[in-house]
Amino acid sequence: MNQNKTWSKIGIATLVLASVVACGKSRQVKIVASDVVRSTTPAKLPADIEKLWKNRHNEEDLRQALVSLEKFAIENPQYSDVKVLLCRGNYLMGDGHLWLKLNGDDDNDAKIKEESIQFYDAAVSWCEAALALNPTFRKKVVEEKVEVEKALDTLGVEDIDALYWRYASLGKWSRLSGFTTLIANRSKFSAMVDRVKVLEKKMGKEYFYAATLRYDAVGNALSPTGDKAKADQQFEEAIKRHPNYFAVRVLYAESRLKGNEDKFKAQLNYVLKGNPKSLPEIEADQIVEQRKAKKLLEDL
Repeated sequence: MNQNKTWSKIGIATLVLASVVACGKSRQVKIVASDVVRSTTPAKLPADIEKLWKNRHNEEDLRQALVSLEKFAIENPQYSDVKVLLCRGNYLMGDGHLWLKLNGDDDNDAKIKEESIQFYDAAVSWCEAALALNPTFRKKVVEEKVEVEKALDTLGVEDIDALYWRYASLGKWSRLSGFTTLIANRSKFSAMVDRVKVLEKKMGKEYFYAATLRYDAVGNALSPTGDKAKADQQFEEAIKRHPNYFAVRVLYAESRLKGNEDKFKAQLNYVLKGNPKSLPEIEADQIVEQRKAKKLLEDL
């Protein structure tokens, strides 16, 4: 083939990709200047909020928890952990309660997905608010106008919760916002997870039930150019490390096993028969994953 034609095709492909990325939906980073000093101790939440949060596997309890937590966070802006709870709670609304309402009806699903986008956006914003309690990070982003992903080197171990859940929420927001948005943000996902991996090394332990390994597995599973065999190995390794963490089995089944009915059913039935209290700190989230497993089996 003529070399000029080859380079011409490469140039066209590059321009097409650039155009696709440029058309992606964008969201506004809501980090602002502040003189609030981050508390070195976690917040002591009122008993009623604690109860609502514990019962977040119930949609109405979670919705009320988010309202109450937001009020508390506004009145007590020094608590990073409360902002992270808001991030996780908004994420759970989209990834759990609203996902369970999807039924294949185009009009119904479109409304649910639009509401989910709003919850994921709120989740990202609350995680950004938590990260902004790091003064060095805030200075870079607010005063120096540095892009969030180019200021991640300022984040320490104390920021890992907000950083990881920002990635998880932005990923879901991007996927629902459309393919072009997902492509436009993929470098941001990598930057955030790479920083989490650095912070894991500083901590000397993995974060949140092999979270970064799950990221690698999902990336390989869902990317058109991903290594599917590697994805299976990574999922299996994550399950081996944390056999009672239900979300990884649900992810594995949904993203890789739909063509293998026996393995698909085996992973989801393990979740259904499991005890959510085996991981008491996330019991409510585990219950939601059991409901997701049930729905996937019913939809098979």
